[in-house]
Amino acid sequence: MGFGVDFGAFRTLREARKMSQSTLADLADISQGKVSKIEAGRGNPESATLNALCAALDAELILVPRRIGGDIRAMVDRHLNRPASVGPVMSVRDELFIPDDDD
Repeated sequence: MGFGVDFGAFRTLREARKMSQSTLADLADISQGKVSKIEAGRGNPESATLNALCAALDAELILVPRRIGGDIRAMVDRHLNRPASVGPVMSVRDELFIPDDDD
């Protein structure tokens, strides 16, 4: 894992799409071995490779503030119909609340 990126998420998304590593590699124009290394957290992919994987998975690579990472993971888990990830989920509701003129 580099720079706090969980490359195992590529495996999760690939499996949710019922796609093999070989198919993903073909779509992203990289080797199946490279897909395997990235998913296992042993690869050090360039941004172009990450973008190619995302395009092949119909996904986006985005930066999320760490404090809301748990909320984002929970939302993705619900979308993929799988049990919630283990880990703290912190609400940012109070941080995002903007009072109107009456408050």
